[in-house]
Amino acid sequence: MERSLFSLSLRIISGRSGSGKTKFMQQEIVQSVNAAPFGDPIFYIVPDQMSFSSEYDMAADSGVTGIIRAQVSTFKRLAWRVLQETGGIAKEEISGFGYRMLIRSLLEDNKDEFTLFKRASTKRGFTDQIEVLLKEFSRYCVDSSSMSNAFSSLKAVDAPQTLLDKSSDIMMMLDLIEQRLGTSYVDGEGYLTLLANNIKDSYLLETSEIYIDGFTSFTARELEIIQALMKKVKRLSIALPMESLSDAFDEQSLFFQPANTAARLIEMAQTENIQVEETKHFTDQRRFVAEELAHIEANFDQIPTPQIMSNGALRLTEAMNRRAEIHAVARQIRDLAQFKNVRYNEMAILHRDTESYEGLIETTFPQYEIPFFISKKKSMLHHPLIELSRTVLEIIQSDWKYEPMFRAIKTDLFFPIDAPKTIWRERADRLENFVLSFGIYGDRWFDSRRWVYKKYRGLEFYSKVQTDEELSIQADIHAARDILIQPIKNLADALEECNTGKEIAIALYTFMESLQVYEKLQKLKEVEEESGQLLLATEHDQAWNEWVDVLDQFVLMFGEKEMSLEETMKILDEGYDQLEFSRIPPSIDQVIVGNVDTARLTNIKAVFVVGVNDGVFPKRIDHEGLLSDTEREWFAQVGFELAPTSRMRLLDENYLTYKAFATPSHYLYVSYAIADSEGKAQLPSMYISKLQQLVGGVPLEIAVIDPSDVKDPSFSMTLISHPRTTLAYLSMQLRQALQSGELSDEWQAVYQYYMEDPYWSTLIKRIIRPMLRGNKTDLLSSDITAALYGETINSSVSRVEKYYSCPFAHFAGYGLKLEERSEYRLEAPAMGDLFHAAMKWISDETSRLDLTWGQLTRAQCMQFAKQAVDHIVPIFVHQLLLSTNRYRYIQRKLEQIVGNTLVALSRHSKVSGFVPIAIEAGFGPGEQLPPLEIPLKHRRKMQLRGRIDRVDAANVNGNMFMRIIDYKSSKKGLDLNEVYHGISLQLLTYLDVAVENAKIWLQEEAEPAGVLYVHMHNPFIQSEKELEDEELQDSIYKSYKMNGLLLSDPEVITEMDEQIDGFSKVIPVRMNKDGSLSKSSSKVVEPNQMKLLQTFVRKKHEQAGNGMNAGDTRVYPYVMKDKMPCQFCSYRSVCQFDPQDPEQKVRVLKVDKPDVIADKIQKEMSTNEDS
Repeated sequence: MERSLFSLSLRIISGRSGSGKTKFMQQEIVQSVNAAPFGDPIFYIVPDQMSFSSEYDMAADSGVTGIIRAQVSTFKRLAWRVLQETGGIAKEEISGFGYRMLIRSLLEDNKDEFTLFKRASTKRGFTDQIEVLLKEFSRYCVDSSSMSNAFSSLKAVDAPQTLLDKSSDIMMMLDLIEQRLGTSYVDGEGYLTLLANNIKDSYLLETSEIYIDGFTSFTARELEIIQALMKKVKRLSIALPMESLSDAFDEQSLFFQPANTAARLIEMAQTENIQVEETKHFTDQRRFVAEELAHIEANFDQIPTPQIMSNGALRLTEAMNRRAEIHAVARQIRDLAQFKNVRYNEMAILHRDTESYEGLIETTFPQYEIPFFISKKKSMLHHPLIELSRTVLEIIQSDWKYEPMFRAIKTDLFFPIDAPKTIWRERADRLENFVLSFGIYGDRWFDSRRWVYKKYRGLEFYSKVQTDEELSIQADIHAARDILIQPIKNLADALEECNTGKEIAIALYTFMESLQVYEKLQKLKEVEEESGQLLLATEHDQAWNEWVDVLDQFVLMFGEKEMSLEETMKILDEGYDQLEFSRIPPSIDQVIVGNVDTARLTNIKAVFVVGVNDGVFPKRIDHEGLLSDTEREWFAQVGFELAPTSRMRLLDENYLTYKAFATPSHYLYVSYAIADSEGKAQLPSMYISKLQQLVGGVPLEIAVIDPSDVKDPSFSMTLISHPRTTLAYLSMQLRQALQSGELSDEWQAVYQYYMEDPYWSTLIKRIIRPMLRGNKTDLLSSDITAALYGETINSSVSRVEKYYSCPFAHFAGYGLKLEERSEYRLEAPAMGDLFHAAMKWISDETSRLDLTWGQLTRAQCMQFAKQAVDHIVPIFVHQLLLSTNRYRYIQRKLEQIVGNTLVALSRHSKVSGFVPIAIEAGFGPGEQLPPLEIPLKHRRKMQLRGRIDRVDAANVNGNMFMRIIDYKSSKKGLDLNEVYHGISLQLLTYLDVAVENAKIWLQEEAEPAGVLYVHMHNPFIQSEKELEDEELQDSIYKSYKMNGLLLSDPEVITEMDEQIDGFSKVIPVRMNKDGSLSKSSSKVVEPNQMKLLQTFVRKKHEQAGNGMNAGDTRVYPYVMKDKMPCQFCSYRSVCQFDPQDPEQKVRVLKVDKPDVIADKIQKEMSTNEDS
């Protein structure tokens, strides 16, 4: 190679952090430019993270009006410049995600060829691991041919077998990739290879001067480039932070890496016969204004540590947890900005743990109105376009399941382009509720019979005609459905025809075009630009271009390959995973948030280093990647340099921390949290005590979230920072003041501030209200109750019971008519309806066939049960039970329950003189029995409606007696305590109604005989010994023994169980030998008490009706033993009742023995009659 006329030289510029290396280089460049604006080119090469700020500094600080001759560059940009000149740029570039997609598909296709990676190759994270390793190989100049050399060398030195297997797998991957990509494709790393080879042909570089700044070490690929540059350019200046070259021999030295790099560069220059200028070494500190920061920088690695006293430039904070830590940082930032004259863009926050801190900063800083910039890439996975593109394939793949369908519609990209979003979103929500409650998936999206909307589900669904309101909701639902399913259906049909990757990509693109997605994104962009959300507005174009890119890359790699939909989804997902929005670095006034490892900051006055915990500073390096450290050492042994081992990386740690602490010129704030987000303890880093040794007299400040954790009153002063965040602390102070009766002066002043400020005063009043009033409700006026409930309250018994359990729950449910969204599943109440419907069908059927229940055989019972359930299920809850195997199983269980119950009931009727006279007897407006009417105050009244499961009657000694039977799907008895307190009124009310209307059925008056519950269940018998069949049947029979309350009349009782002997197997009674009833073991009441109960229950209804009309809406639930209605109440979120709060009022109901209750009722009723 011919020598240029001027000398080629290498110059190292060294000095510790802050000694002015960067300044010197930039000034030298500016002087050259000023001397000869159109002279030979100058390149200033920096790491990617520094390129923007370096350009800005050079242009802004130099006072030069314009720079043509010099330019800031990165190695990659330099590659572009050189390749444009020498050729070789015209290759198709394959981007990061194209590379990922390729690796994924190679791993899938060749999984059986691998020796070691066979199991792992199809796992999702494995692509990452391989990609990292392949990139590293590219950086360190290893390709498949050099890898096979390495492989044979490793064999020769007897390397372990696993390493050999691993190497052969890696060699195979390299080989496969080179076959696929050949030399015609380049990826981002590939440009650097091309650059290294093409520097020698570049005329541009021959006359250039090059400065390299901001690196501490170089990869093999970068060194290769530097070596080529040395032989080509006029002068190469490289800045490295270090004291002297002797550091290169001491691994423990702070500047080992940079010194080592310098030694290698000098050695390289000498080998190539290039002149090495004298090292320019800076010794003076130019950065630090605060003496103690200069002291920390100078003595960071000195042992023993010299100490100076603090004058406030260094502050240490110990926080309870990360949240408290970030709040403290935010308050200190406001302090600096308000009182110390530091601008936001002169402050930076450095951390080590992106996940924990960046999210916290994003949510906390806006509360303090602190502008900040996080230079992190935001993933594109949640952009509507990417979300849609993933979910439509998932919809088709998963047979139109609910989740992906609604993820797709919620991207808003299906809605017409100019239509108002709010209306369509409302429609989409309606559609979602409909799909959930009617169970739509798969073909059902297209089955028009399923798309009938009616409010009421259950047996009435088929009998009622749709109302206008229902029809208009149905129209809305249909509109939302059609807009959603038509385009997806077209795509599904198109994909049926597709075989190759290219065809699939075309189908997907056509789908997006048909939805006008690009236009819709432009529209979104305009809206966001108008509302000032400029950062968001830049995202849509990026997302569209990147999405198109992924498809292009996909076609580039798999265009001709036959692909299934599943494979396509996997590979495209790999591509989407990689997509990120790029953010433009800040030039306006913002606090910069960055990672210690990558942030390169200049001109910063204050730095906050957060999370300085043990294991973070220095970082515990657990993860070694696919090649372990020992394996890397084997490679080094056979002469292949790879990335540094984790031991080397640990030695770098000290330097990174030093760099972070040496960044600011005025203030250094270091903080750590003593617990993580789960409350596990964390230790401070050793650097905390090191800082305390370097600078004396620095108090350790405490930061907590709840000020009551700290006894020191001065801490609460620091909480007064920004009205938005101080508000929370003020309300804590006020709550304490309510109990203690005193509020300190500073908080009184804060309170005054809020009260006088027009914006905050309304807020503070809202916040104080619940403290003074709690969740008290107001009485409604009688106009409102009349409008809400009507002059005549049409009520059911369960409504009255609801009122007694908590007046607010009654108001929310029956006044405001709030309800939760219904979902497509069988819940307990629906099961109860099913039982009732089945029993009704069976009794209709038996009377049609003229059978009594007592005549039925076991087989007949089972047969009837099956027919009943078969008959009812198709019309029940939108054919829910036919929809899945799980529901078919439930259906079988229902048949067994109904059958077993029927067997027991038929045995009951064999021993009983009581016969059913009415089944499912409805009372109320429009039913066979009139409603139970109860007069209320102010000429209002209440009408009760309901449905009685079964009414039985018998003739005892010439008198008619009636009893009520209720089928329950849970075990239940009649507790007089619950009757007394109004929580269980149903059966006694039914008895009252039946006795009142006896004439309608019996043509004569009747006496009440009692109320009974039948527990419908599948008997489950537990027994120590094995039972004979007869004993087993007996146990099962006993499990159906009815519970309830009966008349204390032995003759009536015998009529109910003719075989009674001691304990009855049918009813809750025990008969003594002499034929009298045992009081203690029977649930019975005297005839006069039975009458009394009847009138008492009416009284309870009347009180409830009057309470409703009086507008009682108190949040006032009852507590009875351990029972509370709040447990299953759906209005808890409305009333905000907190059972733990001692301030919350509850009605504690006493539990008494039945006879005590009977006395109480007697007393109450007699005083009423007197009054």
